[in-house]
Amino acid sequence: MKRFEDVVNSEFLEKYGDKIDPVYGAVDKNGKVSYRVLEDVFMKYQGSEYPNQFIYALIHGPQSLIDSWSIPARFRGQEERIYGLCLQRDTDWKEAIGYKQPKEDVLL
Repeated sequence: MKRFEDVVNSEFLEKYGDKIDPVYGAVDKNGKVSYRVLEDVFMKYQGSEYPNQFIYALIHGPQSLIDSWSIPARFRGQEERIYGLCLQRDTDWKEAIGYKQPKEDVLL
């Protein structure tokens, strides 16, 4: 388990600071970072257990996380590793695992 200070540090800000999705309000228009907001988001996404998920959600937004309906069975339970891969490759999870959305007629 990681602490907030272990995840959100100078290296984190250097690497991801300018990529944080504005929806969270963690960075104001002058580029000032609100650690209180970041800590709230860290707690919301259980960043101590899932730091890659926390960072991924900060960058791609709250609606970007893998939902249980979309993830192929072979990747279930590996979401944290997928988010880590996405952060390394600067991509989203759909591209990282080669996800193709089912055709509409399959869903009906």
